[in-house]
Amino acid sequence: MEADTKKAIAAGSSVLWSALLTVMKFIVGIATGSLGILSEALHSALDMLAALGTYCAVKIAARPADAEHPYGHGKVESLMALAETLLLLITAGWVIMEAVERLTADNADALHVETNIWAFVVIIVSLVVDINRAAMLKRVAKETKSDALEADAAHFASDIWSSGAVLLGISGAAVAHMTVADSWLHWLLLRADVLASLAVAILILHICWELGCKAINNLMDKTDGETARTVRRLMAERMPAYPLQTLRVREVGNKAYIEMVVAVPSDLHVDTAHDISEAIEELIAGTLPGAETVVHMHPTDATPDTHEMIVRRIALTHRFGVHGLVLMHAEQGYTVFADLELPGGAALDSWHVAIQAFRKEVKLRLNAERVMVHIEPDLRDIPTFTAPVPDDWEQLVRRAMIDNGAPLPNTIKLYTEGNRRFCIITIPQNSGLNVQESHDHLSAINRKLRANLPPVARLIVLYD
Repeated sequence: MEADTKKAIAAGSSVLWSALLTVMKFIVGIATGSLGILSEALHSALDMLAALGTYCAVKIAARPADAEHPYGHGKVESLMALAETLLLLITAGWVIMEAVERLTADNADALHVETNIWAFVVIIVSLVVDINRAAMLKRVAKETKSDALEADAAHFASDIWSSGAVLLGISGAAVAHMTVADSWLHWLLLRADVLASLAVAILILHICWELGCKAINNLMDKTDGETARTVRRLMAERMPAYPLQTLRVREVGNKAYIEMVVAVPSDLHVDTAHDISEAIEELIAGTLPGAETVVHMHPTDATPDTHEMIVRRIALTHRFGVHGLVLMHAEQGYTVFADLELPGGAALDSWHVAIQAFRKEVKLRLNAERVMVHIEPDLRDIPTFTAPVPDDWEQLVRRAMIDNGAPLPNTIKLYTEGNRRFCIITIPQNSGLNVQESHDHLSAINRKLRANLPPVARLIVLYD
C-alpha cells in the first residue's frame, strides 16, 4: 500500500471515531450537566474538525509540485495546524470562563452533576478509542514520515490524560454525597468535575502552545536543525574529499529540500562533476527518503596549507612520492616520518642528495626537531616475468580464491607489455568496513593468492 493511501486511511478513520465520540459526549454531557463531559465533548468536536482538516491536508499535501507550487503543497499541513490551534484556544477560553463562573456562583445547584452509568461508559469508551487511535496514528506516521499524522497522534495521546481527569471529576461528584456535608473533602468532591474541566483547559493551552509554535516555525521555514546536522554528518563521513561550504534546508510537510555548495578541484571534468553530484544526492536520499537535493560545485585551487600537504608538495618537487606520513608532537620535539617511493632499479646513491634536500626543507618549513625517512621501491614499477602465463590462468585464480575463503571475483583481467605483466582482480564491495579494515582485507587476500599461484604476474586485488 502506498504511503499516501496509508495516511488517507489513517486520517479518515480518525475522523469517524472523533465524530462518534463527539455525539456520545454531547448527549451524556447535556443529560448529566457535567461541565467536564461537556468540555470533553467540545474538545472532541474540535478533534473531529482537526482530524477532518488533517485528512484534507494529507490529501492536498500528496499533490505533486507544479509550476505555481514548486516546493509542493506540504505547507497546507502547517496552515491546518495553525487553524486547529486557534479553535483550541477558543475552547480553552470557554471552559475556563464557565469553570470560574460555576466556582464563584452562590447557587449550589451550579455545582450539581447528575452522574449515571452512561457518564462513566462514554469516558471509558473515549479512553479506549484514544489509546488505540493514538497508537495507530503514531505507527502510520512513522511508516510514512508524516508530520501531520504524528501531530495528530500526539494530540490524541494528550486526550487520554484529559479523559482521565474528567473520569476522576465525575467519580468525585458521584461519591460527594457520601461525605460529611461541611468537610473539606465534601467541598473538594463537589467541585471535582469543575476542577477536572480546568485541568482539561490547561492541557488544551499546552497543546495550543506546542502546535502553534510548530506551525509558525514551519510556515517561517525555521528548521529544528536535525536535517541539517544529518546532511553535514553524511558529507563529513562519506564525502570528505568535497568539503561542504554552505548548506540550506527547507522543510515542507514531510519533505526536505536541500541546497548545498561543495568545493571541488577547478580542473574537474564536467562529467565527473555530474557523477559526484549524483553520488551526493543518492547518499542523502538513502538517509532522508524523499529529500530533493541540489548540489552546486564551487571550483577552487586552494589547497589546505596543512603540514601534511606541505610535506607532499616538497616531495613532488624532488620527484618522488610519499606515503605512510606521520606527524607527531613528541616529547623530544616535533617529529616527521615518511615513506619515500623511489624507482626500484635506481642506485640509492643517485638519490642521496635529493633525499637529504627533502629532509632539510621539511625540517626548515615545519620547524621540526627531526625528519626520518624510509625508502621503498615505487609500487608503480611493474616487475618482469619470464615464465609463460598458464592457459587456465583465470580458473587457477578462481580456484585459489575459493580454497582460501576469499570472495568470488567479479572480474579477472591480465595486462601485458612484453614481459611486464600484472593481474587486476575485482571483488564485491564490502561497505561495512572502514578504510583500514578494507586495506587489511585486500592485503590478506593478496598475500594468500601470491602464495598459491605461480609467479607469472604481479597481483592487485581491488573492490569493484
